[in-house]
Amino acid sequence: MGKASRDKNKRDIYYWKAKEGWHARSSFKLLQIDEEFNIFEAVKWVVDLCAAPGSWS
Repeated sequence: MGKASRDKNKRDIYYWKAKEGWHARSSFKLLQIDEEFNIFEAVKWVVDLCAAPGSWS
């Protein structure tokens, strides 16, 4: 990965949120989906199985 890619990542809001404790950028998408559709209403645990490309499918 070149320097330009690293610099672009540092401007990304999800890059900084991930640095605050989330393990993957995909976790933010799952939270957004849950806010809209309430898919995790009775769920206690969620496992991200890291499908590629990206980390969820």
